[in-house]
Amino acid sequence: MTISVSDYPSVADRIATLGCDFPESGVALLPLNFESATSITEFRQASEASTVRTLLRSAGLSYAEIVQRDKRPPYVHNNAFEWIAPTMFISAGVLSQNPNVASVALSVLANYVTDFFKGRGKVAAVKLDVVVETTKTKTSKRISYEGSPEGLRELAEVIREIANE
Repeated sequence: MTISVSDYPSVADRIATLGCDFPESGVALLPLNFESATSITEFRQASEASTVRTLLRSAGLSYAEIVQRDKRPPYVHNNAFEWIAPTMFISAGVLSQNPNVASVALSVLANYVTDFFKGRGKVAAVKLDVVVETTKTKTSKRISYEGSPEGLRELAEVIREIANE
């Protein structure tokens, strides 16, 4: 299992520059090329994004879109024996309203991926990036995870620590 933390461009600034909607009310999924896209039309989304949206809604978690439904980016399909999740963004406001949002979201994903890989015979690998807005400075940090589905649950504590910086 590997967890790394790195600086990430301010999501609020990128959203303002690109003309997107800031996700004030829930977890949002960022396009794969959110950092480098020069316009919304260049966005590309991980193929598992629609699955993750459905899982979040089914768990009763608030979900927010950064682009309008009719402007959703095309999907990029990955052909690998690993589950590559879309980048999740959790703002400081969402974490202050619901401190358990990260724990619940990660548990839901871990359960889904565990079931997804059942009976396939190989060790399941998951790749997930979570971008968190810090409470005090409103800067963004990326937490990258690569490992087993069970290890996803451990990310919740890392997210809490980063958010409180």
